[in-house]
Amino acid sequence: MNPAASPILATYLDSLAPVLVLTLDQDVRVTECNAYAQQILPMEQLGRPFTDWLVELTARKLTGAELLAGTETPARLSLNTASRVPETFLFHFFPVPDGHIALGSPDIAQQRRLGETVLGLNRELSNLTRQLHQANAELKELNQLKNTFLGMAAHDLRKPIGAILAYVQFVLDEAELGAEHREFLAISHAAAADMKRLVDNFLDLAVIEANQLRLDLANVRAADILDAAMVLLRPLAQRKAVTLVADASQAGGDMRLDAAKLQQVLLNLAGNAVEHSQGGQQVTICLRRAPKAQGEELRCEVHDEGAGIDAAAKAHLFEAFAQAGSRKTGGERATGLGLSIARRIVEAHGGRIGVDSVPGQGACFWFTVPVTQDPSQKETP
Repeated sequence: MNPAASPILATYLDSLAPVLVLTLDQDVRVTECNAYAQQILPMEQLGRPFTDWLVELTARKLTGAELLAGTETPARLSLNTASRVPETFLFHFFPVPDGHIALGSPDIAQQRRLGETVLGLNRELSNLTRQLHQANAELKELNQLKNTFLGMAAHDLRKPIGAILAYVQFVLDEAELGAEHREFLAISHAAAADMKRLVDNFLDLAVIEANQLRLDLANVRAADILDAAMVLLRPLAQRKAVTLVADASQAGGDMRLDAAKLQQVLLNLAGNAVEHSQGGQQVTICLRRAPKAQGEELRCEVHDEGAGIDAAAKAHLFEAFAQAGSRKTGGERATGLGLSIARRIVEAHGGRIGVDSVPGQGACFWFTVPVTQDPSQKETP
């Protein structure tokens, strides 16, 4: 310790009074400090120039000579602390043989201003938080009202649309009509079928968003689900002259699933594949069991030879109201709900769903569901 500096430093050496006492050598290096300084400053910098301890607010670094030039008035300096939070002190520098003594006291005025600023920001944050909670509550209420309205409207529309479909089909099957009239009725039937599919999607979406999706699990064969889906898919494929190939030879035996809902997923993926295919192209549906980390899973793949899907569209494809990016080849309408509903159904089974595609080289939509699962854990997603 510098003898000349000792009386000043010794006064504060063991004190935790909020005063920084630092001894500086002729090169402005910090050689010693009191207990308070050791408590709040990064001691790994001891022995380095005092200017290295400063938080520089300008691009040009302050020199030691500039620092000591004004010793008559206090210098307001911000120092890096051990907590990495800068603190501001008012410093006086007193010359002593072989160096200086630096005394730094907290800048009370700045601390008061900082405290007032923090309190103001805290009040503003509290107000914003209350407004956010209120807005979230209002949005939740509006969402519930929307789901209720959507469900009621879709439910009320289902019966008349079903009646239109049934009577138009009856007339097509039983009445003796000319080619022009049959064409008009066929167009009406296709439009009503689109409307029914739209209504069904809205009903499913309302159920899902209300967290009311329930699985009716039973022991079923995956091959039976595929067979039932093919009955509905073949007429669509025939109308578009698309070849439909199905293979469930490696799907294995019974597994616990909601057959109706997985058939809905399969119809959506395969129906989309057909609708995005040109005449003469092929859609292949393959179901097989595959090993996984624990047990087995059923994997379904639907391959098509259509236009494919680009990366930007794939990123949001399974979100509600998303579009594939390529148009359906027959001009069929798309709501953007089918894949979102399919994802929720697959996830409710504990499975995964995705797509692999390169633009111009078709697409492969796939989903997996575990073969072994605890039904009590999957009935309520």
